Amino acid sequence: MKGHNGTSHRTERVGSVIKRAVSVIIETELSDPRIQGVSVVDVEVARDMRHATVFVRIENDSNEVLAVLEKSAGFIRRTLCEELSEMRSIPQLHFVLDKSGEYYQRIEEIIKGLHNDESGD
Repeated sequence: MKGHNGTSHRTERVGSVIKRAVSVIIETELSDPRIQGVSVVDVEVARDMRHATVFVRIENDSNEVLAVLEKSAGFIRRTLCEELSEMRSIPQLHFVLDKSGEYYQRIEEIIKGLHNDESGD
């Protein structure tokens, strides 16, 4: 059975579990002050379950924070292995900046612009 974007329900469930666990690990286990204000927005797991893309929202310098998260990926994965021991394997983690907020903000600006054009006639 396929999900809405070509993913299976299984990969969606695994992504949801990993999202919650990675959020907690980032908040409680990582002591680097540069990762303050990092929010895990979503996790997409590949069909073969070998890789997972972790989408994060970052308040500060995103390039530096992404580099810290990538360097911490092995530690986070090992911690996931301990916490999610019921899972057969934990995928490799890849951190990327979530741009959906910017996208939706831009759409909202366009819609507001359209409404302003209509009322200005």
